[in-house]
Amino acid sequence: MKTGKPAESGQRRAVVLYVDDDRANLLAFRAIAEPTYEVVVARSGDEALQLIAQNADIAVLMADQRMPGMSGIDLCERVQASHPDIVRMLVTAYSDLTAAIAAINRGHVSRYLNKPWNAEELLATLLDAVERYRLKATVQELQVRIAQSERLYALGVLTASIGHELRTPLSIVSANVQFARKALGDAIKQPGTRQASVSLQEVDAALLDAEEGAQRLIDIADSILLSSRSEPGDREPVDLAHVLHSVLRLTRSEAIHRARLLIAQSAKPRIYGSATRVGQVLLNLVLNALQALPDRPIERNEVKLSLDERDGRAIVEVADNGVGIEPGNLSHIFDPFFTTKKKGTGLGLAISKQIVEEMGGQIHVESRPGQGTRFRISWPLLTT
Repeated sequence: MKTGKPAESGQRRAVVLYVDDDRANLLAFRAIAEPTYEVVVARSGDEALQLIAQNADIAVLMADQRMPGMSGIDLCERVQASHPDIVRMLVTAYSDLTAAIAAINRGHVSRYLNKPWNAEELLATLLDAVERYRLKATVQELQVRIAQSERLYALGVLTASIGHELRTPLSIVSANVQFARKALGDAIKQPGTRQASVSLQEVDAALLDAEEGAQRLIDIADSILLSSRSEPGDREPVDLAHVLHSVLRLTRSEAIHRARLLIAQSAKPRIYGSATRVGQVLLNLVLNALQALPDRPIERNEVKLSLDERDGRAIVEVADNGVGIEPGNLSHIFDPFFTTKKKGTGLGLAISKQIVEEMGGQIHVESRPGQGTRFRISWPLLTT
């Protein structure tokens, strides 16, 4: 005989509610089901609704169709509206069969049993109902866990992206402060000489770059704090040539012992967006290009920035003659957390792509192993 079984350790408790105005039927139901399941009974639809409101563990409702006042179908319909997770079933006489089938078709009940019921059939029906209830509860719990995991993943991505965005200008500030301290030390050792004057000029230039890097940190922090309130109307005209030259100044301390930084400018395009965000993208691309260069004489390493206008769009290119990107990796370089570096979060290009697209632009990459890589960004021109 197929019988029910008690909940295993860790399973959600399942209570069966049986509703019938006939006391003899209530006693008979208890005698069959109670050795296996926790059973509560009610003699009317109103009493059943009160029990359901008080007991969150009710998994199965089995109701007699013919009861004074509220019928079994009416009770199942109300429970469907208030507690849709409860599995609902009817106990019917043969004469009520048409109504029971109609209730199944309307979704009020999952199945019905004929009166008088058979003990084996009753236990098998209860087993199926309880298992379906538990399966649905398990699925819902898994959905909650998945949603929580997705939120944690999103938080991790956000945290890592903030760290990535702050690290680049921080490294620029640090490098320029170190350079300024060294140049200042040289000037102190040779007071009043021409070399001291040159060193002081270099200190001033390095501190200017450090100040700009610090301002970029402030801008990034502000954009994080205000991102939820930002609107397209907050954007402004951006002079791409000015941003490009600013990025060159910021990266010169990184490039001075590694490569030549070149710029080719055939136009002075303006776009609509955020100069800070554009600077983040170009700064990331230039630093990536510098890191992609092999260890060889400086005159053989080159990073070139190009600025142009074509077909109503502003075109910016960052190209290097470094190690290039393997074909198998090229389609993944904009994926979050994908990196071929020994150090790094793998978020720089993913963030850059997002920034470019949020400003209505496009970013593409071309690369050949051993020959170098070229990133091309385009935005609609600001025509007014």
